[in-house]
Amino acid sequence: MTTALKKNYDTLSTDPRQTRPASYYLEKWKRRKGLGSERGGGRLEKFRRISRYKNVGPSDIVQGDIPHVFKSEYHFYRWNVGPLLCVYCGVKLDKHNKTQDHVIPRCRGGNKLGRENLEPACKDCNWDKGDDSLLMYLASRTKSP
Repeated sequence: MTTALKKNYDTLSTDPRQTRPASYYLEKWKRRKGLGSERGGGRLEKFRRISRYKNVGPSDIVQGDIPHVFKSEYHFYRWNVGPLLCVYCGVKLDKHNKTQDHVIPRCRGGNKLGRENLEPACKDCNWDKGDDSLLMYLASRTKSP
């Protein structure tokens, strides 16, 4: 059984029949990084455009009927914009001590919950909590001096 070798194909695309110029990939990379040539674009502008047509009220929030884009933006700004504090001790987090703590540990089924299971915590609190449940960790913190 012989297999034919592909000789002429575009290494940047998955479809060997497509041949795109390098400028296409450069513009695509710029769009993903938010470096597009148009002003006022990027993640925040995309969110503003979407929010014009999708109204979310308090009843939607209570019922949990929030569109995916709003949840995505909330998590982005929660982790990347503004001051970030440890949920357990209140220490201001920076790039040296910021970790993501699984409230329900992964060993107890918490890995299937996605972003809703992650909370910002400092390295010390995350290390102390380990694989304890939130209730056990908080109870052990109040007992210790």
